[in-house]
Amino acid sequence: MAQDGTDEAALPAATDTKPAITPLAAQAMYNFTRCVVEFSRLGAEKLLARDFRSDEYRQAMRRYVKGHGRCAPRSELGSSQLVFAGNLAEHLLIDKFSETALAADLARDRSAMPIEARSVAEGIALCIVMQAPQDSAALFRTEVMSDAEKAVLANIAPKLSGCVRQGAEFRTNRTGLRALLALAAYRIAVTDTVESAT
Repeated sequence: MAQDGTDEAALPAATDTKPAITPLAAQAMYNFTRCVVEFSRLGAEKLLARDFRSDEYRQAMRRYVKGHGRCAPRSELGSSQLVFAGNLAEHLLIDKFSETALAADLARDRSAMPIEARSVAEGIALCIVMQAPQDSAALFRTEVMSDAEKAVLANIAPKLSGCVRQGAEFRTNRTGLRALLALAAYRIAVTDTVESAT
């Protein structure tokens, strides 16, 4: 168990794949990002279109968060960039796809045009959402840090062994894993949209 009382699972790190966040803080951040997307959907899409490994991404992230203080007046929300970005991705996915439609999109065969992972963590997350499309889509419909979320993640957990290279030891918790999966699912959905438009 992690220090915040959440379950841990083996998964590699990008920068902060094991964010220390309480259930209450996780729910507050989720609600905050929902407000952010409602006010600035295009801004969220532009942010997530950037390469998260770049300085430009980190700078854009800071600007974007600071520009939406009205979504959390008189409060100091603390969270990782991973959790914030993952929450943005979830809200964008929920607005665009029904659970069934997202599951169908994630389940498509992409062997002819595979998506290149930009980090080990992203590679594993992409693998998981494509191997467990229905559970991944269902995950984003559960309340953050709820028993329903925990149950869906338990269904997803067996996919970890097939997506993590032998000998690799990485750690995350429920919050980090959910964020990684949301970002992976969003990248797949965006890639599909770009391909269908060309």
